Amino acid sequence: MNLSPVITGGRAVFSFGEQIAGVCVLDDPFKPYICPLRTPEGYDTALSVPADHRHHKGLMYALKCHDVNFWEEHEQESGVEEVLSARVDDGTLVIDLLWRHLDGSRQTYREQRRISCLHDSERKAFVWTWETRRGSLRCHRLVKSPASMKLSDGRRVNYHGLGIRLPWAWAFPSPSVCGIEMDGKSVTVEESCGTHGPAISFHGKFDGAWPHPEGALTISQDMGYTWFVMKGPFPYLAAGPSNAEELDVPEGRIFTEIYHITVEDRPPGKELV
Repeated sequence: MNLSPVITGGRAVFSFGEQIAGVCVLDDPFKPYICPLRTPEGYDTALSVPADHRHHKGLMYALKCHDVNFWEEHEQESGVEEVLSARVDDGTLVIDLLWRHLDGSRQTYREQRRISCLHDSERKAFVWTWETRRGSLRCHRLVKSPASMKLSDGRRVNYHGLGIRLPWAWAFPSPSVCGIEMDGKSVTVEESCGTHGPAISFHGKFDGAWPHPEGALTISQDMGYTWFVMKGPFPYLAAGPSNAEELDVPEGRIFTEIYHITVEDRPPGKELV
């Protein structure tokens, strides 16, 4: 069943009956994003503006150029993903965006972003599709963050692109509380960060009830982008074009990217205590 969004008051709300599956925030001053992002049972898998990183906003997409920063949100050097228009087309949210500096200069991308969601009753899941066609308006270089994760082999993995800030509990060190999966198997951060396979999942318990309900979030992509995976001090999952190496982008280059995000409920497992 496809969930057709309703746009109202700077928000696009995706509902399943009386249950809100997710909300796309369109009127943020820096970038549109999705939060909450809930399982069919109503448990939220995303955090927005947590105490440690104000620019972490649920499920979002952002990059950093050599001369304008679309990731962090600083008044002097930040870029914005300006929403030029938003509409619903046959059940899909269609957003037209202009990536530019805060002062209107350094226009970098024109983008059409298409977001849709369906309910998969067999999996007890909402399956989102995030599709983008982003055209470069000028020559620029996509750069890594100085805080990119250094792996044991010496590589530094960046965390830009499509990413999500996950629930705090999913950073807990015990596998009975949360974990990471790749190719259907449990993996560590060291085994998953820096890979470029088709999908990575986080799963874990949700706070606030006993026994603790459980769920999972999976991002899938076939662009071959490198995965950034972090579990502590907070859980984060991302994939993007500049995560493996910095990238020189000529004027006129078109990026076409499709991601699938599956948000599901899982049967409760063994409790820690």
